[in-house]
Amino acid sequence: MASSQILVAVIGVVAVASVIASGAPPLQPPRIGADVVVMGYVPCNNGTSMKTGSAPGFPNAVVQLQCADDAVAGSATTDGRGWFRMAMNTTATLSSVAIGCELVVATPLASCDAALPATGTLESGLRLLVSMVFFPRGFSYVAPALD
Repeated sequence: MASSQILVAVIGVVAVASVIASGAPPLQPPRIGADVVVMGYVPCNNGTSMKTGSAPGFPNAVVQLQCADDAVAGSATTDGRGWFRMAMNTTATLSSVAIGCELVVATPLASCDAALPATGTLESGLRLLVSMVFFPRGFSYVAPALD
């Protein structure tokens, strides 16, 4: 019995020594190659301050992250259920993204429901959820400006 305990201890010491001697770094989880991630749900509805689940999703809608001077900082297309995810690198601080950027869906609402307007946009501010991940505050319909 004592010899089997010694054998187990020797095997353990050899295993630990071989890992230390190899100099191999420990395995790391996969990393997101981006500074900012924006993800969320786009409803197929023209109500105000729409929340997730209050309307069916808007499939194949192009969602743009627009910042200063309406510059497009990123874009994504929703999946068949209305969900999107975009990741981008930026030199802007997280607080400036939260304050100075918004999500804009210019895809006509009529493309997800013919009874909805063919013009106008859905727009939402951003809220920082965790670390570098932003979610929409809630999309609202914005009618086109009258000339």
